[in-house]
Amino acid sequence: MRQMKRKNGRTTGFKWLLGAIAAGFMGVATPVHGEDLFGNEAVQFPVDTTVEFEFKESHGAYLSTLGVVNLDTGEETVLFQEVKPYDAFGSEQPQPSSPGQNNIGTAIDFLGTVDGGAVENRLSEYTFKANTRYAFYLESVSPTGQTRRSVRSTTNLAAAFNGSLAGGTNEEITGVRIAWDDAGLPQPGKDEDFDDFVIEAGGFPPVPCPPIR
Repeated sequence: MRQMKRKNGRTTGFKWLLGAIAAGFMGVATPVHGEDLFGNEAVQFPVDTTVEFEFKESHGAYLSTLGVVNLDTGEETVLFQEVKPYDAFGSEQPQPSSPGQNNIGTAIDFLGTVDGGAVENRLSEYTFKANTRYAFYLESVSPTGQTRRSVRSTTNLAAAFNGSLAGGTNEEITGVRIAWDDAGLPQPGKDEDFDDFVIEAGGFPPVPCPPIR
């Protein structure tokens, strides 16, 4: 099974065009169907499934890396990696800061984008093996290198899922949006700005297989 982020008119066989998950912003995403999991509890599919992801934006001055971790083996695979902490890094351009606020869709608080060069690849994909539990992880390093954070999507303090893999585009979200708070561990004074790293998965309904001639 394949769930794509981009529309592909030549899709055949069991390729699926991307879908998006739609549940509460702070909640667990709606399963694609009965046996699929794609939320805070875990990511798991009953058959091998390739999912395509799109990097949307990041906020904050930390340098971040996002990937997939196999919860059985601990193997980690990077999907997106910032090559600089924000678009204007190294310039004299002042950065408006708004810690603790959700700044998705704005240039506030150290915006990072593909167009601005903070992340080099807009799309990435990963094949989830059947009946295997996965999660996403986010690692972040402060500008001085003294603070290092690592959080996983298995806690809703770190990752918020919103959308459905087969749900198409709902308002500004295509597929499932996974928005991160890199301070997502239980701690006094924790903020809840789920904009530190934002990606989307899937987005379009399945395309029927062409008839066999």
